[in-house]
Amino acid sequence: MALYGYTIGEDSDGNASNGKQLDVYRFLIPSGPGGSITPTRVGTVNLAANATTADLEGLGTNPITGRVGAVNEARVTGATTPIDPTVTVVNNVDQPFAPATTSPTRTGSDRRFGFESGADFNRSALYNISGNPNPANGPVGSSLYRITTATPGVISLVDNFGPATTAAQRQGTQPTNSQFADGLAIDNLNPGNTRALASDFRTNDGDGNQLYKVDLLTGQLSAPIALRTASGQALNLNADSGLSFTNLGSQRLIGWAETGAVYEITGYQDELAASGLGLGSAGGANGAGFATATLLGNVNLPNAVSGVVDYEGFTIVNE
Repeated sequence: MALYGYTIGEDSDGNASNGKQLDVYRFLIPSGPGGSITPTRVGTVNLAANATTADLEGLGTNPITGRVGAVNEARVTGATTPIDPTVTVVNNVDQPFAPATTSPTRTGSDRRFGFESGADFNRSALYNISGNPNPANGPVGSSLYRITTATPGVISLVDNFGPATTAAQRQGTQPTNSQFADGLAIDNLNPGNTRALASDFRTNDGDGNQLYKVDLLTGQLSAPIALRTASGQALNLNADSGLSFTNLGSQRLIGWAETGAVYEITGYQDELAASGLGLGSAGGANGAGFATATLLGNVNLPNAVSGVVDYEGFTIVNE
């Protein structure tokens, strides 16, 4: 058995007139720093019928089936683009590749907020964190959504903290959290399946690279856990992120940048041990805690470094 990462790219030919062809790649997760990583293409998701809303940015591994599912972002380009009317969930995009598409129904008037997405499963649902990092496109922040794993499933906003949910939050024009995040990892090795982290490798949201504790019951994000390099400097990426826990042996937390960079994140354990959503140590941004991100290597994905194709979704499978 070994740990493999999966990622999915944007439209591989850049031609919207023929729909979108989204290539899925698989690669070995390194045990330590080691340079370049060679991926293998396992299949292509063809979503011609959803050409304008088919960027599958959120990838998660179902702990019951062991298969990978993906969920699309809420909006595609620009502040004037309508909120995506369809939530697309594509299952089984890992190896063996056998994609099947479902479109969940909505709870009431819930519509997703944001332009970027991260996703992961616990044992009862697929969770999607959806956010906007760019002030030019509207309010900066994020919201958490729960998608049941039935067919077609139901998507609902998770917002059970603070003031009552507003109509704008339900309709996806305002976030429920003022912090932006677009990567999500749920810990399914420990009892309860409710421990989760979100990631932010963006600086254009007005702050640095960070993790957040996520309460899956309320949708609340904690104060930030600042990410720094092994040398103690602030991690300073400006890229969409992915995040995943390993599910074999001693637990590891792996971060992902859309260019194909793979990071191992350590030092978050003390923060997660803190009660509630408070942080366990002091000295980071705004008095919050620290975690360390160590570059393991770069996955050589087609057109990733040039930015022609972004690879935004990320998950890990034990195979």
